[in-house]
Amino acid sequence: MFVEKTTGIVPAAKRSSGLMEYLSARNDVRILGPRNAVGRAPTIGLECNRPGEVIASELAGHGIMCGGGDFYAVRPLTAMGVPLDKGALRLSFVQYTSAEEVAKLITALDHVL
Repeated sequence: MFVEKTTGIVPAAKRSSGLMEYLSARNDVRILGPRNAVGRAPTIGLECNRPGEVIASELAGHGIMCGGGDFYAVRPLTAMGVPLDKGALRLSFVQYTSAEEVAKLITALDHVL
């Protein structure tokens, strides 16, 4: 099991692997960066079919805090083919993000995407 012995906190990669599987199965989002949660920073960028800022605002109505836009990364987003008028949706996690919070995010994404 992937539980850290001293704190009992499950590493971000283990918690977000279900989210990555969920996102990979959708045909209306593109994961920016590696699809494997292991070895990945606990931030997920998505190209969506609508502007990231709009989706972030809708997710806030479900109690999910995230961001949308270009995040001052115009050149990398352009290089990845992300239209700057839509930008990206950015989901970030910390060491104390729970599996329940990830499940809540998935449910909210089902409503807004």
